[in-house]
Amino acid sequence: MGLQRLLFGTAVFGEGQEYRQFQYRFACVLTLFSVMTTALFILTALSGLAVLDDHYVYGGMLYCAVMMGIFVVLRVRPDRLPQITPVGVIASFLIVSVAFFHNTADEMRIIWYPLSIPGAYILAGRRVGMALAAVSVGFVLWANGQLAAPYSPSAVITTVVAILYIAAFFHAVSSKSVSFHHAMVVANRALSDLAARDPLTGLMNGRAYYDACGRVAQQARRTGTPLAMLFVDLDHFKRINDTYGHEAGDRVLKAVASCLRGGLRQSDLVGRIGGEEFSVLLPDTGSDGALSLAETLRRSIEGLCPEISDGQCLTVTASIGVAVAVAEVAPDSIVELQHRADEGMYQAKRAGRNRVSLLLDAGSPA
Repeated sequence: MGLQRLLFGTAVFGEGQEYRQFQYRFACVLTLFSVMTTALFILTALSGLAVLDDHYVYGGMLYCAVMMGIFVVLRVRPDRLPQITPVGVIASFLIVSVAFFHNTADEMRIIWYPLSIPGAYILAGRRVGMALAAVSVGFVLWANGQLAAPYSPSAVITTVVAILYIAAFFHAVSSKSVSFHHAMVVANRALSDLAARDPLTGLMNGRAYYDACGRVAQQARRTGTPLAMLFVDLDHFKRINDTYGHEAGDRVLKAVASCLRGGLRQSDLVGRIGGEEFSVLLPDTGSDGALSLAETLRRSIEGLCPEISDGQCLTVTASIGVAVAVAEVAPDSIVELQHRADEGMYQAKRAGRNRVSLLLDAGSPA
């Protein structure tokens, strides 16, 4: 078992959750470090190497138990990070305050107040960070007067300034870090969307389409539901390009893409996989539903009549092959479905074009 697996478990964070992943890992490391540091202080006290008050020793044991509980919860439920982090912040403030009151032999104990601020900002956000800074300042100013041997005014002022400085610094840094991360996520999603889209029609390109089909096939395999695929090929498209020019062909492709997109359910997938070739995947759809939709799309395409120049419209037709996986979906079902839908499309071409042809299985027309 590697060190990372030991520290962070098998927590998985999706795309766009990089900052949350950083927070999770930082929380795991900081929690364990807090436990080890406190345990070290307790051991030095028990071994006689340091003089620590019993209130701190027993409070430190309780603190270690709480922080280990937080670590276990984080390992089991990483999604609980926003809810569990304030508990750790409060527990840390309490143990530092116990040390401030009772470990009077340690003159450096006051330094833990400013040192606690960065973790609160990074893990719990600006509101919790500001709250901790304000409470720490108020507590130091009040509690110092309650000590039998209070800190000098200079030491208190230095500590308060340190708390405020660190809080202001991490307030600015955390604010910019979050905003920069959100901007990066938006930009990456925009780039991913551009990389997945056919620039002419706005449909998914071939790679993105087949990746999405693979995910749908896995879902169908788990649920035992059928899948249907339509292979749409425009008739005599080369003649359109040769006769009217590529700009006219582009207008036809855009019109057909819009027609396909408008005729499908939200759960259906459609992509442009070739020059004049489109593919449609229909989840949870049998042969009757696939045939009915294919015929509806064929008629819609035939009725488009896209304008290819001023006042001139063009009638477009399509041959559509249909394939259905009605049994348990095999791992190579998308490849097989595409092949059968392709065969169905060629059968429609041979039968005179502008029609729909269904293949229930390889080589069996219906």
